[in-house]
Amino acid sequence: MDLLEYQAKALFSGMGIPVLPSQRIDYPKDLKKLKIPYPVVLKSQVHAGERSSLGGIKFVENTIDAVAAAQAIFNLPIKDEYPEVLLAEAKYNANQELYLAVVLDPIVRRPVLLGSAQGGIGTEAAITRMQQVVVNQQFSPFYARRLMVKVGLEGKLIELVSHIVEKMYQLFIEKDLDLVEINPLGVSPTGEVMALDGKVSVNDHALGRHLELVNLVGKNITNNDEIQEKQVSKIDKNSLLITNNTNAVANEKIIPDYQLKCTELQGNIGILCNGEGLTMATVDLVMEANGKPANFLNIKLGDYL
Repeated sequence: MDLLEYQAKALFSGMGIPVLPSQRIDYPKDLKKLKIPYPVVLKSQVHAGERSSLGGIKFVENTIDAVAAAQAIFNLPIKDEYPEVLLAEAKYNANQELYLAVVLDPIVRRPVLLGSAQGGIGTEAAITRMQQVVVNQQFSPFYARRLMVKVGLEGKLIELVSHIVEKMYQLFIEKDLDLVEINPLGVSPTGEVMALDGKVSVNDHALGRHLELVNLVGKNITNNDEIQEKQVSKIDKNSLLITNNTNAVANEKIIPDYQLKCTELQGNIGILCNGEGLTMATVDLVMEANGKPANFLNIKLGDYL
């Protein structure tokens, strides 16, 4: 599930990633009370890409032009999607644009840092120039700096952009995300950096651990993955026993479609087992090794063969 740009930038700001002053616009008349000085850019808040080439991004110099532009954007579908809100943002002059991303690679099953010296273009166009670094051990600033060197950055810019990548990775891990992308990251003539556009892909299956993201994705959550209280209330509390040395409060949930029961704990190690006895024994072994189970899922494979 992809967040809208203004939602992604709210997460960026919370992590200390620099973003421009902006204001959410729900109606064209909201621009009459705009708190950002002109000139500004109005951006259609839709999930589709290529907004600029399709007329979803307009620069305006005054209130009259802004209201007219907002009316046009609100009535403009981009790949069959009409915007419910717009983002009004301060104009930024960049003499260089970069592409940055942190993504979960399903092949190597590790986070991968992506970077390109050419940003502001589609991912497909940038892929031939893309550099990557696989995070195959515990993350350290070394990975971010290594990516910057491969991209071709020099001097102070290596440190500045590396710091942005570190914050992106922190957000990626803390929120259990599938993708954190900044495209482009603008570099001003004075050497300052700014996230000019952003994309965040939320892992629907992790929403149970991040209720703040549930509020962001709202109605866009798919029916199959929607967290429903009526499902939780039907769970048999005796279906999985919890070992006495577990200090966390258990929270059992039914996984949609498969009716599998997952017990949430307060650690960072996921446990997948077949059978209640093996499940409890594995939890004990993890805790004896000073690990902290995040959850345990009893797949009871025989029930589904």
